[in-house]
Amino acid sequence: MGDRFHQWRAVRPPLLLALTCFALATAAVQLTRLDHGISLLWLANAPLIAMLATCEPKRWPVLLGSAAAGLILAAFVFSPIPWTSLGLIASNMAEAAIAAGLLRRWGVAGELFLTSRSVPAFVVAAALVAPALSGVSASLFAQALLPAGFGNLWFDWFLGHGMGNLIATPFAIMVVRPHDGWLEDARASGWPTLVGIKLVVVVTTALVFSQNRLPLLFLPILPVLVATFALRRCGAAMSVLSVAVVGGLLTLSGHGPVMLIHASQALRLQFFDFYLAVLFLAALPVAAILNERGALNRALAESEARYRLLADHATDIMLTLDIDGTIRFASAAVRELGFYEPETLIGRNAMDLIVPEDRARVSATHVAALGAPERNHSVEYRATKANGETGWFETNTRAVRTPGGAITAVVSIIRDLSGRKQREDELVRAATTDPLTGLLNRAAFHRAAAEAAASARRGVPGALAILDLDHFKRINDTHGHAAGDAALLMLADLLRENLRPEDAIGRIGGEEFAILFRGLTLAAATPIADRLRQRLEGKRFATDEGSAGVTMSAGLATLDPDRGVEAAFRLADAALYAAKRKGRNRIEVAVTEMIS
Repeated sequence: MGDRFHQWRAVRPPLLLALTCFALATAAVQLTRLDHGISLLWLANAPLIAMLATCEPKRWPVLLGSAAAGLILAAFVFSPIPWTSLGLIASNMAEAAIAAGLLRRWGVAGELFLTSRSVPAFVVAAALVAPALSGVSASLFAQALLPAGFGNLWFDWFLGHGMGNLIATPFAIMVVRPHDGWLEDARASGWPTLVGIKLVVVVTTALVFSQNRLPLLFLPILPVLVATFALRRCGAAMSVLSVAVVGGLLTLSGHGPVMLIHASQALRLQFFDFYLAVLFLAALPVAAILNERGALNRALAESEARYRLLADHATDIMLTLDIDGTIRFASAAVRELGFYEPETLIGRNAMDLIVPEDRARVSATHVAALGAPERNHSVEYRATKANGETGWFETNTRAVRTPGGAITAVVSIIRDLSGRKQREDELVRAATTDPLTGLLNRAAFHRAAAEAAASARRGVPGALAILDLDHFKRINDTHGHAAGDAALLMLADLLRENLRPEDAIGRIGGEEFAILFRGLTLAAATPIADRLRQRLEGKRFATDEGSAGVTMSAGLATLDPDRGVEAAFRLADAALYAAKRKGRNRIEVAVTEMIS
């Protein structure tokens, strides 16, 4: 049973194609073959073109044979010149193959009437090139038996076949490939709407073509366009075909506005073909554009849904900005990272949230993103949170550009850098500070001294003091290392509490400290150092036995721009040793002669 079913499925398309071609060829021969010439409206190639364009070339021989069988049967049953018709049938097969081959070569066979670019390609392939070429061989076959010249026969073939392909192929594509969304367009509007619109098209066409007095050919255009906008491709294909069938039958019976033309019946039918071509060109391109717009809207809706889902669950903040920086969208993460409610940010300029010192840098990145929308742009900055705190953030931003090149918005992803900055600060502190006292370590203090020496070369004065605790080894030996650490901390606290923020303080050895007096001359720095010595005399540090005191000695030197920072260190160090030789607990100022 299953094998027979699959065999039937394989046989059914060719069989239906043969029957359809037989029926359409019979109708064309019986109704549109006027003045003993070629049929003036040929629809029989449309289903063959539709099937060839939508299947693999390896299936073409079967389909071409099936269509040819249907046409041969119609020719021998109804055509007055059946043997000549064999040549015409060969031309029909060539026409369908040419049209389908061009559509496949141009890459539009799989998207016929789905995209706007497929419509002009179809018109050129199926309505112009294919009938023009097949008409040459067909006219050569026909002119031997028909009372007409080659030119007239070719024109009748070209026009009748071109218009027939134009009118009927969209409907044939709809039948062959319903999964392309043709019927979904109708279902979306509802079957009552489909039936109602089709009825309006048929009734309007019947009323227009049932009278001969008024040129009302423009009236069916309105319901055809209504059907196109309401039902998209399905409405356009069915309405054009409805006008072709109803209007064509009435025209052939001698009714309709076409009868106002004082010409032969053949010429009137050809004018009706042109009218149908106008309807096609009014409806199908619009339907294709609407289909593209619908697909684009669906893609945008899906993209928006994905964007919203990401935005609502992302840990990073997502912002959409206007070109001028006005916030159009803020994700929910701004509530957690910035303590703002997202809706309160809409309409505000994002630059208002940046600390003033960083605004120029962030603004430059925004401008760069507008100028180079094909690249991502990154910037780190500080911003103010809703609770007044300042945090570090990183923005990766990119401009949104339309296909025409216009910049419409800027999309940013913002990451909180507070944790990273805190770790960086901790690393910097670890690399530049003494772990016991929290003062600058030796390397960091030397860098600060080098910067001060550079300032001295620009005329900014500076002084250097090197000091240490007197008899520090005795403190460690008598009271232990914990007491020694307490003495060091006491001195570090004294220095921090009594010096200016711009002065640099460092621990450059075990009990050795250094002070960099920025902007002070040696004469101004010396009494400050002596006051520190005096205050240290009155302080006590804890020991296991209770408490103890300690004194310090210091040597001072000028940061001379002509000598350099190393010379200043040697001078200050020499002055310190001079203070120790003179009994300790004193301040000594360096003189040049101290350098050997």
